[in-house]
Amino acid sequence: MEKQHITKTIYHLLVTTIIISLAIASFALCIICELKKSKKKELRIDGELCYLPQSQAFGYGIAALLCSSIAQIMGTGLFISCRRSIDYKSSKTSFASILLLLSWASFFIMMILTGTATSMNRRQAVGEGWVDGVCYLVKNGVYIGSGTLVLIAMSSTLLSCYLMINKSRAVHAQVK
Repeated sequence: MEKQHITKTIYHLLVTTIIISLAIASFALCIICELKKSKKKELRIDGELCYLPQSQAFGYGIAALLCSSIAQIMGTGLFISCRRSIDYKSSKTSFASILLLLSWASFFIMMILTGTATSMNRRQAVGEGWVDGVCYLVKNGVYIGSGTLVLIAMSSTLLSCYLMINKSRAVHAQVK
């Protein structure tokens, strides 16, 4: 029984470390995107046609989306594995589930913001633009907002897992 508890603790610690690392990487990539996004001076206008070269923010944005997606899925998996070992009727379980829901809401908003901004940093060819032949630039602060949402999502996920683990420990302490 004790060996199983130690193994579970090591597993939780390892997964939590990976999730935190991916969240920090995603946040850092969002900050880099903010610095490397297409600038107004790069925009070329020829009459009614415009051209915008691809920015480095495109690749960094894809990497940020990938890191945050993996972290969110791993965090949800950790939450589910913690939830299986305890009683479902607790108020802590309900609060943890609400936190996980907040995490997914933040994650989806972040995905929409980052995905849209990243696609705007792809090459916008002459006459094609981003939408209907019009070139668009990403507003200042969009990527910073996305990075903040990553941190909110991962913090909510890890806090919900922590609540589940503490609930599980309380149940095991009463059984002994």
